[in-house]
Amino acid sequence: MSALNFRDKNVTLVHICCSVDSHHFLLELQKKYPNKSFCGYFYNPNIHPYEEYIMRLNDVKRSCKILNIPLVEGDYDLSQWLQSVTGLEDEPEKGARCLQCFDYRLQSTAIVAKELECTEFTTTLLASPMKTQNELLAQGEKIANQYNLAFLYINTRSNGGTQIQSKISKDENLYRQNYCGCIFGLKQQRRDKTPLELVSSLSLPRESKNIPSIRIKNFKTREQLENNKQQYKMIKKNILAYRILKGSLIVDDNVMPSFICSYSFLKKPLKSNIWFWKDGIGYSTKGNILFLQFDRFKDIIKKQNFKELLKEGLHEKIQLSLRLTFSDDGLCSSPIVIVENEFMGNFTLELESIMQDEAIEYFVVV
Repeated sequence: MSALNFRDKNVTLVHICCSVDSHHFLLELQKKYPNKSFCGYFYNPNIHPYEEYIMRLNDVKRSCKILNIPLVEGDYDLSQWLQSVTGLEDEPEKGARCLQCFDYRLQSTAIVAKELECTEFTTTLLASPMKTQNELLAQGEKIANQYNLAFLYINTRSNGGTQIQSKISKDENLYRQNYCGCIFGLKQQRRDKTPLELVSSLSLPRESKNIPSIRIKNFKTREQLENNKQQYKMIKKNILAYRILKGSLIVDDNVMPSFICSYSFLKKPLKSNIWFWKDGIGYSTKGNILFLQFDRFKDIIKKQNFKELLKEGLHEKIQLSLRLTFSDDGLCSSPIVIVENEFMGNFTLELESIMQDEAIEYFVVV
């Protein structure tokens, strides 16, 4: 931050919440105030999980680069932010928790504005349809007065501004998030669905462990295409996202290390035993469970050893290819469990899982 010094310049520090709100907002600031300079400040410790924070930060960096605006990144002090909203967790959107969140972020913006010797600050929260303009204006001016600064108010939502913002975000292929940011708002806005942003899967690689991780991986394709100056379209596809919520294999009263493959389902814990093994496949007497001995399927799994499989997870394509080897009549839907060694005797398999549609962004060269 010390490398940026705006002394003797007419600079406004702009708190940025996301690229969708900021891109149009910054364009309007540049148009309305051609003699001012602007610096972005990304400070949003409310965003959860961390992968979602990184996804939004990366998109803001891209946006600011396009607009030739410097960007300062604030700290991701999530624990302190959580403390600041203690007791307000169940407040509705636009309620007391949101007001506290605005104060928390705008206080930091004012402090950084003073450090950078800016004369004023503003926030792209003014561009969000999820926020109340009058309350933001009142809070912004109150905090600005505390630090002997000015708060720059601009309304980019009126006169069709919201529609223009939406069009710009599509034209610029910006990441359009589908919740405000914090864990509490996410849970409220996902009442009809499980918030898979918060659910990581041990069965998948790190880059696919949750929904934001998938997005970070996919948006790298956008970066590569733009670096290669290739034309592309951003599209969305619906995927069936499977997540194991709880799973364990107990053999002779001891937990046996195991890898439960995606799209394995059980209505309740199952007690059964091994009927027989054939070609590295163990068949259960109940539940139609298939056990795979690691070494016999090593070539398909593409892991050096069983410990590596448990540590790193397995790509969804490989897990599906395993299923396709067990039926010519359709996708095998039996629970599939990979174990290091063959075993006999009684076992208990406990498995809780969820599967639901999620819309994910992809990029197509045109």
